[in-house]
Amino acid sequence: MKIRPNTLWRVPVFCLVASWLSFHLTIRMGWFYIVKTTGPDGATNVSSDPVRSILFDAALFLLVLFIGGLWFSLSMTRAEIAASASIIVAFYLIVTVLELILYPNFPVALGLILAKSFEWTGKISSNLYQVTHQLEISTIISCFAPFLFVLFGRKSVRQGNLA
Repeated sequence: MKIRPNTLWRVPVFCLVASWLSFHLTIRMGWFYIVKTTGPDGATNVSSDPVRSILFDAALFLLVLFIGGLWFSLSMTRAEIAASASIIVAFYLIVTVLELILYPNFPVALGLILAKSFEWTGKISSNLYQVTHQLEISTIISCFAPFLFVLFGRKSVRQGNLA
C-alpha cells in the first residue's frame, strides 16, 4: 500500500473550505428555515422550523459529501483518502475533546473561530443529538464524518495517474 504524499492535504483542506462555505451558506439561507411570527401583543417571535432545518442540514451535508467524493478526491485511492481524512479527524477529535473537558471554561473567541471548521460535520452532530440526546456521543461520532469520503475512492491508482 503506497500513499502518495501530495494527496495527504486534500481531505483536510476540502473539509475546512467546505465548512467555511457551509457556515456562510447556512447564514445566508436562514430564510429557508427561520420562521418569524408576530404575537397578539405585537412582539416578533423568531424560531426555527425543525423539519426545514433537518432538510437543509441533510441537503447541505450530502452536497458537501458528493462534491468532495466525486470531484475533489476522484483520483485518490481508498487508502490515500483514509490517510488524508485521518489528519482532519485527529484535529476534530482533539478540539472536540478539549472543548468537552474545558466546558464551560473554553475560550469563547477560540470556540467561535473553530466553529467554522466544524460546520459541515456539525450537521451530523445536531441531528444525532436530536435522536440520542447525548451531546458527547453525538459530537464525537460527527468527528469521523471525513472518513465517508473513502466510499468514493478508487481501489488502486492507474499507472498513468501517479501525479
